[in-house]
Amino acid sequence: MPKVSDMVQSKYLRKEDIEDDTPATIKGVKLEELGQGDKPEQRWVIYFKQFAKGMVLNVTTIRVLESAYGDDTDVWTGKQVLLYVDPNVSFQGRVVGGLRLRVPRPKLSPQNEPKPKTVRQQAEEGPPEYDESDIPF
Repeated sequence: MPKVSDMVQSKYLRKEDIEDDTPATIKGVKLEELGQGDKPEQRWVIYFKQFAKGMVLNVTTIRVLESAYGDDTDVWTGKQVLLYVDPNVSFQGRVVGGLRLRVPRPKLSPQNEPKPKTVRQQAEEGPPEYDESDIPF
């Protein structure tokens, strides 16, 4: 038998479409009309190279992207994000879980990584100093 999540289709990405920490590359941002009937509203939607569906943006997500990649959305194209499911997202007063994104941490390049100390360097420095607060008893 099908699951309800398979029966209810959506034009936009949902939490059921994503597994935790799914990398995605931004393809673009577009203003679209959401909703049907008397009061459709305009919302920003972000698209990714890996998915046909877009993700509806909220103010928090827009600010996360702005702080990481700047306020010019054209510059966001080609940038990496991680999509994940946040179980604490509320909608209309109920905790329902939802889709979020975060910016991956930059990796240290080999030239920026601290090199391990040699045995000789460790011996020249002497033993590390300990504070009595480090003792667990």
